[in-house]
Amino acid sequence: MIATSADVSRDVSPNDEMYVAGRESHYFQAGQSAFDCINCSLQAAQVPAENIHRILDLPCGHGRVMRHLKAAFPDAEITACDLLRDGVDYCAATFGAIPVYSDENPQKIQLDSDAFDLIWVGSLLTHLDAHRWTQFLELFRRTLRPGGTLVFSAHGRRAYDLTRRGVTPIQPYWQQTATLYAYERTGFGYCNYPNSKSYGNSFSTPAWVSKQLEKLSQMRIVHFSEAAWDDNQDVYAALRDPDWQVTHPNIPTLTRLRQSLRLKHRYRSLRAQILYKH
Repeated sequence: MIATSADVSRDVSPNDEMYVAGRESHYFQAGQSAFDCINCSLQAAQVPAENIHRILDLPCGHGRVMRHLKAAFPDAEITACDLLRDGVDYCAATFGAIPVYSDENPQKIQLDSDAFDLIWVGSLLTHLDAHRWTQFLELFRRTLRPGGTLVFSAHGRRAYDLTRRGVTPIQPYWQQTATLYAYERTGFGYCNYPNSKSYGNSFSTPAWVSKQLEKLSQMRIVHFSEAAWDDNQDVYAALRDPDWQVTHPNIPTLTRLRQSLRLKHRYRSLRAQILYKH
């Protein structure tokens, strides 16, 4: 069964910075777009809507996406988590969410293990450096139930293109150059905002993101879509599958060298035979 987000609440907090006067329709369109991505991810994971009983929205903000989740899964228990305490409190009061205040250190966030059937992470990793990606992805894997689905967004090729062309520039210009240079050569680039030491802009290729997910045990990638959310954020989904174990010891270097030498010997022997015949 496909979930729908009909009858979405139109109540918006006066403190919601995502709600811009004159662009009210975009606010609700962005929430609907996120929900569509979540729905698509659940279908890819082959998880029916009736299996969603506990949801985590981190960062929840003031409920731009949560209002759609509440409408689609009215009987589900939703946890609102964010550094923005006013947003958490608003989501608890308006959507009946369980309030959990976040922390810059994921290990300090009070979330139960094996708790959630669905975790939505909209525009969090887009603002974190690589080592913090690792910390948060570990948190999400731990708090997912077996069979649960993680859906998150990232800045990929579309966001890179917009920044490169000056549509969404990074200031100062030298910081933009350094960030995009790193992205182009390693698959990941990051820079802090001017007044922050731990929050900024990150750009990541699909290959780089996949490698981060491959490091997590029991996590199977089930969906990827470029620029699927709000026209500039890639969306990834991974299912916690206890039977998904594909890690193996690396092939020893000595074994590889031996096999390489044998292959070269066989090639030389074959070449000698061909030359002898002619």
